[in-house]
Amino acid sequence: MAGNETEETMDYKLLLDTAVLAGKLMLASGAEIYRVEDTVERILATSGLKTREAYVTSTGFIVTLDDPKFDSMTVVRRVPSRVIDLNVITIVNTISREFCAGEIDLKTAFHRLKHMDARQYRSWQKELATIGVVTMFTVVFGGSVQDLCAAAAVGGLLVLMERLGRRFSLNAFLQTMLSAAVIAIGAICISSIKPLQVNMDTVIISAIMPIVPGAALTTAIRDILQGDYVSGGAKALEALVKAAAIVLGVGAGMMAMGGLHLWT
Repeated sequence: MAGNETEETMDYKLLLDTAVLAGKLMLASGAEIYRVEDTVERILATSGLKTREAYVTSTGFIVTLDDPKFDSMTVVRRVPSRVIDLNVITIVNTISREFCAGEIDLKTAFHRLKHMDARQYRSWQKELATIGVVTMFTVVFGGSVQDLCAAAAVGGLLVLMERLGRRFSLNAFLQTMLSAAVIAIGAICISSIKPLQVNMDTVIISAIMPIVPGAALTTAIRDILQGDYVSGGAKALEALVKAAAIVLGVGAGMMAMGGLHLWT
C-alpha cells in the first residue's frame, strides 16, 4: 500500500512544498480562506511534528513546520491574481484527501499537483459558453428574438475583449472596464439599426452578466461568516471594485456614443 512515509523517512521539505503548492493552487482558484487553511494543515499534519501552522490571506499565505529536533522551516507565497475555477479546487482537494488517507505517497501527491491538468474545456468551448450565457440571460430578461441575436453578437465582442486582455496582460479593473465599454458601444450600435427593433437595455444587461463578480462576492461572504474578516473584507472590496469597473465602462461607452451622435 502506498501509505504515508514514517516520521524517520519523511521528506519534510517535500511535504512543506506539497502543502504550499496545494494552498497556492486553491487560493489562486478562488477557494475560501478556511478551505485553503484546512487543506494545508491536513497535509502538514501527516508529518506528526509539534508545530504546524498556516496563515492564509486573500493575496498570499505563510506556512511553517517546526519541531525541537530541527530548525523551523517557513515558506511565504504571494498570490497576486485570482480566478474562480472550481475544477482546480476539486482536483486539489481530491489529491490532498488521497494523500492524507494514505492512498498515495508524498512524491506522487506532489507530482500530481505539479503536473495537474485542470483544463476541463478548450478555449473555444469556454468562449461559446460565454456567448450562450449572454443569450440565455436575454431570454430570462424577456428579450425578443431580435434581442437574442443582438446579445449573441455583443457576447462575441465580450469574448474578443477577453482574448485581447489575455494577450496584453491587462489588469482586472482595466479589462473589466474596457469589456463593459465595448458591450455598451456594441449594443447601442446594433439598437440604432431601426428595422431590428432591439432593446438596448436588455442587451447590455444580458451581456455584462458573465463579468458580474457574483461568485467572488459569495466567497467573500463565506469567509466573513467563517471569521476571516480581513480576507473576506478584501474579497468583498475586490468584488465591489469590479462592479464599479462595469458601471464606469458601460457609462463611458454610452457617453462616447452619445457624444459621437451629437457630433455627427
